[in-house]
Amino acid sequence: MSNALLISSIAGLVILGWVLFLYRRGRLKEDHALLWIAVSATIVVLSTWTALLVAINQVVGAAKVSDVVFASFVALLIVVSIYYSIKISELAEQNRKIAQEIAVMKIVYSEKGPPASGTRLVSDREKN
Repeated sequence: MSNALLISSIAGLVILGWVLFLYRRGRLKEDHALLWIAVSATIVVLSTWTALLVAINQVVGAAKVSDVVFASFVALLIVVSIYYSIKISELAEQNRKIAQEIAVMKIVYSEKGPPASGTRLVSDREKN
């Protein structure tokens, strides 16, 4: 095993340990933890399973086996970036809808005055 592959496998194990630590402390949600566990497991598998790397290297035609590992890291980071872009888009849409609901509530509140005690405003999401 080359130094590059050894460093890659150690990095994968460190990432795995860090993700598990963050998850146990409640700093990382399940879906994000599963994503990073898959990334770190892939890193460890690619770095330690030399026969798989050689087979992928023959298919791809890379100059070195470590180039396959590096390209895999880049591909995994692209997948993670796309995943987080999707999450950010969903959150931006939720924020827009909430801002619109708040604006409507402010208009209703300013026109009708404060609601009577014990009543509450129901949003469109709660109606469905």
